[in-house]
Amino acid sequence: MNLSIPTTRNARERRIYVLVHGAWFGASVWRPVADALRATGQTVYTPSLTGLGDRRHLLRPGINLDTHADDVLNLILQEDLAQVVLVGWSYGGMVISDVLARIPERIASMVYLDAFAPERGKAQMNYANRNGSYEAMVQLAVQGLDVPPMSLEALAVADPAVIEYAASRVSPHPVMTMLQASKALPERPAGIHHTYVLAGGYTHLSSTFVPFHRMFQDDERATALILDTSHVMMLTDPRGTFEILADAA
Repeated sequence: MNLSIPTTRNARERRIYVLVHGAWFGASVWRPVADALRATGQTVYTPSLTGLGDRRHLLRPGINLDTHADDVLNLILQEDLAQVVLVGWSYGGMVISDVLARIPERIASMVYLDAFAPERGKAQMNYANRNGSYEAMVQLAVQGLDVPPMSLEALAVADPAVIEYAASRVSPHPVMTMLQASKALPERPAGIHHTYVLAGGYTHLSSTFVPFHRMFQDDERATALILDTSHVMMLTDPRGTFEILADAA
């Protein structure tokens, strides 16, 4: 798999990006996009959330949405980051929404890539049941089990090279993160632009993210886009994903 994105683009302004992955994956899912952003002079952080990716050895009972929000929040605070472009993909939308609620003064822009954009008080499982019912998730938690990865094909990935790259890098996802309610702000803060990108190539398999995209379409303060690729857009269309992030308000 070719992980490079040739680009002659120059940075129109220097930015700080924090890219938050989704369920089952880790920081490596961002590699081609992060490298391309860095090549234009941007500062990019790609934390692996606790229990996932290169931190999968930390998987344990009790990891929840608060844990993952703390991962990102503490990165931002420890590195003293400000004017952050905060990007969340899939489950990562749950995480960035809770981070925004805690440190809105540090965030310049929010970007949701085929992601959950939750209401306060709702958990991921209130929006999606492709991994089983809410009750099935509770039973996994009671049994001390976590959520096994979905197949790449079920996420509309068809490229064998992408499947080979990703398959060895996914791992079970902490179940409580999908059951804990979000502490998202009740309203989007003024002055922080929001962008939503729907993966158009995934909608024939799942309509989970369509209502979020529609919600952003109806908000004149936000931008709603469609990228015609799989749910794992940063690997199946890294150039398109890079261009969107590079141009995010």
